[in-house]
Amino acid sequence: MTERSVGPAGSAAVLRAIPLGLGAMLGAGVFLAPAPATAIAGPWVPLAVPVAVVTAWCAALAARCQAESYRAPGAGYVCVRDKLGTVPGRIAAGTGLFGHAAAMAAVAGTAARHLPTPQSSTAVSLPLFAVLVSTAGLRIRGAAGWLWLVPPLAVVVVVITACLSITPVDSPVAPAAPTSGPLAVTGAAGVLFLAFAGFERLTTPSRGNVRLPSAAVGRALPAVLLVVGVVLTALLSAVLYQLGSARLALSPAPLLDALRAADAAALTSGVGLGVALAALPVLLAVLESARPTGTALVADGELPLLARRGGASGTPVAFDLAVAAVAASLAWFVEPELAVSVAACCLLVHYALVNAATRVLLLEGRKLPRRTACLGMGLSVVLAMSMPVPAMGITLGVAVGAPLLAVVGQRARRSGRERPREYRPGGPDTP
Repeated sequence: MTERSVGPAGSAAVLRAIPLGLGAMLGAGVFLAPAPATAIAGPWVPLAVPVAVVTAWCAALAARCQAESYRAPGAGYVCVRDKLGTVPGRIAAGTGLFGHAAAMAAVAGTAARHLPTPQSSTAVSLPLFAVLVSTAGLRIRGAAGWLWLVPPLAVVVVVITACLSITPVDSPVAPAAPTSGPLAVTGAAGVLFLAFAGFERLTTPSRGNVRLPSAAVGRALPAVLLVVGVVLTALLSAVLYQLGSARLALSPAPLLDALRAADAAALTSGVGLGVALAALPVLLAVLESARPTGTALVADGELPLLARRGGASGTPVAFDLAVAAVAASLAWFVEPELAVSVAACCLLVHYALVNAATRVLLLEGRKLPRRTACLGMGLSVVLAMSMPVPAMGITLGVAVGAPLLAVVGQRARRSGRERPREYRPGGPDTP
């Protein structure tokens, strides 16, 4: 992980890398977590932001190290499987994939709530629409990546300005939740971790994407995490100032409620449209971040039913549809607040294993990466164990169910191997 000097070409690569990460984080990540995080930590929620940043930074370093050591899609899953064993590898893959599906459900549900006429069918259809757009070949890169940052940044500026321009109306103070307080900061940090999970766009590029130079990624990562941390802190503080912790924790659409409380209800339509527009690139980003693990699982024979590829753009349509179907089901049955917590908890478990595998991978390496891997593993475990009980229960079910489903897939693969096949050189195989 030695850094090299970045010349003009490297600087251009950094400029290409920054919107990839920012688009996934600012696009909707900062709009998802404020309410559920405040419900856990109350007025202490701003203190959770630096904890989430450090956890994301350790996870990003581990993922980057694995991507450099394993030059193939799904480096995180492959490294966990090689260094920790088959079962931990399946748990890491299962929690990672389900976490991405839950994140898609949370983004879709949040976008639907901010539309002029919120409907459950909209939240269900958005993940499937993202698959359709991705299969058609849409890729947000270069200047388009910077252009898609305009809606979320405009929303943040408008909301912060409106919230700070008027003194909030005094409202009765609701009794604090039993779990709120300084000790609940870790639970809120676990929820806020999801706002920084967009670093995967930089550290684990999917098949077909141009792999960014290591030095460019090394410079883009801290810049992206710092910018998102500052923006999230400012937005949290402004909305918290206007609504208070009790109202913010209960608000289904805190940005819109904050504008109404600040006597800026006329801006709610524009802000809601901005949040909804920002959701599309985030859904595409989450889908792309899940593909490397799916590609590696298909290559290992763990997901034989999803091995087909299709579409002019070469995307794995069967895998994309499976992820989108899970996301659509979650969007229909689960509220966005719970989907956010489930996604964050699953990804924390995933990156706890990723950090542990990186620690083993770097036994003969430098001390700093090994220590950050140890720190990231510890923080991921602590934050995951501090999440709401429903989120931990669903994550536990995923962690237990993933190896069992893999065993079923493995048996299907073995039964397929028992059937003789004739292979034609240069052509498809026929049964």
